[in-house]
Amino acid sequence: MTCLRIAPGPLSMVVCGIWGAAVAAQVPPDERWRSLETAHFRVTFPAELEPTALRAGERAERAYDLLSRRFVQPPEARIELLITDHADRSSGFASAVPYNQITVFVRPPMEGYSLTYFDDWLELVITHELAHVFHLDYTGPLGSLVRRVLGRSSADWPSFPGYDVPAWISEGMATYFESALTESGRVRGSFHDMVLRTAVLEDRFEGLDQASGRSPVWPAGARPYVYGASFVDHLLEEYGEERVVELVDALARQLIPWRLNSGASQAFGVSFEEAWTLWRRKLEVEYAALADSLARYAPITEAELLTTQGRRALFPRVSPDGRRLAYLRADGRTDLQLRVANSDGSGSRRLSRLNNIANFAWLPDGALLVAQEEYTDPYRIRLDLWRVDSAGSERRLTRGGRLDQPTLGPEGRSAVAVQDGEATNRLVRVDLATGEIEPLTAFRAGEHWAYPAWSPDGRWLAASRWRPGASYDLFILDARGRIVHRVTDDRAIDQAAAWSPDGRWLLWSSDRSGIPNLFAAKIDPSSGAPGALRQVTNLLGGGAYPTVDPEAESIYFSSYRVRGWDVARIPFDSNAWFEPLPVRPGYESGGEAAAERFARQVTAESHPYRALSTLAPRSWEPILRSGVRREGKELLPIGFGARIDGRDLVGRHAYSLEGVLRENRRADLALYYTYAGRLQPFLGAGFTQSHSVDGPFSLEPADTVQLFRGERERTLRGTTTWIRRRMRTRTTLSISGAHIWDELELLDEDLQTSPHALLRPNRRLGEVATSATFSNARSYAFSTSAEAGVAVLFRLRARHEFSLPGSLRGVPGSDRGFREVTSRVRGYHAFSGPGFSRHVVAWRASAGAATGPGADRFHFNVGGAHGRQEQLTGLRLFGGTPLLFPVRGYTMGLRTGRYAWTASLEYRFPLGNAHRGWRLFPLHIDRVSGSLFADAGAAWGDSNPEVAVRHPRRAPLRSVGAELQVSTLALFNTRMFFRLGAALGLDGEGDAPLYLRLGTAF
Repeated sequence: MTCLRIAPGPLSMVVCGIWGAAVAAQVPPDERWRSLETAHFRVTFPAELEPTALRAGERAERAYDLLSRRFVQPPEARIELLITDHADRSSGFASAVPYNQITVFVRPPMEGYSLTYFDDWLELVITHELAHVFHLDYTGPLGSLVRRVLGRSSADWPSFPGYDVPAWISEGMATYFESALTESGRVRGSFHDMVLRTAVLEDRFEGLDQASGRSPVWPAGARPYVYGASFVDHLLEEYGEERVVELVDALARQLIPWRLNSGASQAFGVSFEEAWTLWRRKLEVEYAALADSLARYAPITEAELLTTQGRRALFPRVSPDGRRLAYLRADGRTDLQLRVANSDGSGSRRLSRLNNIANFAWLPDGALLVAQEEYTDPYRIRLDLWRVDSAGSERRLTRGGRLDQPTLGPEGRSAVAVQDGEATNRLVRVDLATGEIEPLTAFRAGEHWAYPAWSPDGRWLAASRWRPGASYDLFILDARGRIVHRVTDDRAIDQAAAWSPDGRWLLWSSDRSGIPNLFAAKIDPSSGAPGALRQVTNLLGGGAYPTVDPEAESIYFSSYRVRGWDVARIPFDSNAWFEPLPVRPGYESGGEAAAERFARQVTAESHPYRALSTLAPRSWEPILRSGVRREGKELLPIGFGARIDGRDLVGRHAYSLEGVLRENRRADLALYYTYAGRLQPFLGAGFTQSHSVDGPFSLEPADTVQLFRGERERTLRGTTTWIRRRMRTRTTLSISGAHIWDELELLDEDLQTSPHALLRPNRRLGEVATSATFSNARSYAFSTSAEAGVAVLFRLRARHEFSLPGSLRGVPGSDRGFREVTSRVRGYHAFSGPGFSRHVVAWRASAGAATGPGADRFHFNVGGAHGRQEQLTGLRLFGGTPLLFPVRGYTMGLRTGRYAWTASLEYRFPLGNAHRGWRLFPLHIDRVSGSLFADAGAAWGDSNPEVAVRHPRRAPLRSVGAELQVSTLALFNTRMFFRLGAALGLDGEGDAPLYLRLGTAF
């Protein structure tokens, strides 16, 4: 369901977004949050968004009522609805663990064709996410039993079987209801149809096994929505909407999960695989007939392709001198970037890396004006205007302006842009020298603007305006922002207008026929009045974002093919333009009731946000802690315990409490609490108690009595952390302090307290530590590891023993104080080569040094293969562990000491982009890659350097080897990156030549 696990660990949460992974999921905890209650929801919102929250409450209750009658039974408990405007993005996500929650980003989506077909953004996104909540909360008898015992502890079968189905099922159902219950939505829009149509006509329609994966191959993140929603719509049209309830119930009741075809057969009388084949055949017939009818109406447009990378090549713009072409490229293999080429597309080069997909405008001096997002604090992301010169250097022109889609004024000193705010937007004029912003239109809840475009003489401004009822139309405004003429009047998406150089023609893209095409209207220069509508292109795929070169010889636009969007051009020939195709049914009119629905809101009193309402634990998790055996003796028995945790809705408070009781009545405890109610810093506190037993050993060399040492360590720790987030970098600084109580005792062979006494059985220690990290490392959709940048970790730690007699201060074995410094640097550099992604040279170096009497010969451990434990079962059964000093080919700890270093050099290369599964078996193989590596490392140094060296420095461990890496999707929603490696030790000590790990090596 395109879900994302955030905050890994005991406080993790799985969220499911309306478009790809949830973005900027952590809302600002320092906001002035308020709440209000409706019959089934608690709506939480920033104080300034109370009118929006009242509307959201009404939309939620409407969706709840409709879904209760047409979908599965609703959840019993109140649903949390969080409204936020902390990021200039349009999104939403839902979760059922630890409680039912919906988060909505209120910025309306006005870009492109995917999310833009809505009667009301709040209505659409809340309906979609509430359908997720209904589905995810639904469970069968076994799941109900588990939830009664354990609570809402795990987002997996059997407690929450909705999390364990392919994304196309969950997103398909949610997107279906978003459309069926709102009279708009993506099933009724043109984007999904465009993707499927081109896939069928170009023989690239995906099989069910491919649609169940998450490959970056186009349509990438849109896959579960496009294929899922359309397939579910087909199934419910063929067999009846009521069958969707039977499907959810059948899958929830399965005692053997992931038997999807069995569930489909119970609900529809046909397996998913059979239904998918029939659906494909139906589409092939329909689209073949459509292609024939289009060709009979007018010649199919044959455009000249200027790019071939696919995925996204958007917003082509020709320079004022007509010599250069700029466009945005997001190909999934490199940075999202502005590119500049010759006007024929040749000589393309990267001008600048961008943080987001956004359009831009040429400045008179050859620079580009672009809207780009950036963090303004650790939580908030805002769009501003930036200047990118011909060398690629960037300069910020506004700060916190929330500005997008700029168009340059004829004088070159100001721009008109769209400014976000108050859950809507408005048109503004921006002085590029001072950054001063002048409103042209007002913030109105029922009015959203998009893609302004100045006429060449500066008299007129073309822009698209949305109003309730999916009325997304094109208007002509005067220089003061007053509407003077309406160009279109329908329910189609009419956007991204562009003027001809003489100002006599206005071109734009529209999906009025059901296929995004280019259209034009002649404009009266004196009055701005539009003439008759003409259709410019007749495309089988789609077209968007037109622009005309300064000589009016060519029209450049983004052309949609099966691999995505590419830049194309056609001749500017108004004589070849033709009478538009008929308007798609449902686009001529309709949506009249949406305006009335839009005005509704609940009547409820708001109050300050109360964290306790969501902070109480909703579940507990049983813990089985393994014992410790040595030489056939059980030193530490098995332990049984439980863990509870909680986190309030906005993330101000989080805690975790864990207790384990062993058969010898020793209890291990762990309590953690974090507070993030202020912007900076984040505060944390924790207490732990743990037990261990070491041995056997003797008090004296000649003593034959075997003794053991028992230890109980209690630690009270406090931390404070500062984070500096930017779109391209992340920097953190953390400082912690701890007080440690250490109690030691000698145990006899029966592990009872021995009559022998230790000289100092009780010790108190203090510890301070500081760590700093910096990273600008990044990867891309097709990457198998990080490909560019560096990541740095630096840590200082010191431990001091209190109440130590002066005679023992500094004595190894008595004084446990030490000082330690550790660091790690990782770097990545990519270059072009054969395969589905770029090749990478990666390197890593780690170093550590410890001094003081408490730093002994076992302080650092060198050796082993780095990995991370699996999360598929929740039991961490395999996958390896993180290591600071890995050397592959050797067992962990083969070298130890007070000083240590390791280094690695890798060459990583792509092997194959499988993008395959086997029928509906819950395993999808995505990308396969390989690497060649060389590792080295050493550790040395005794606890007392003043005596004869007993732990000398030995030759470094060295190894070379290779790894085969496979990126998979297991159980439909769990990403796993396997590494099968073979390493050869070069010094004869290598004893771990083969290994299997999860996660990248570094």
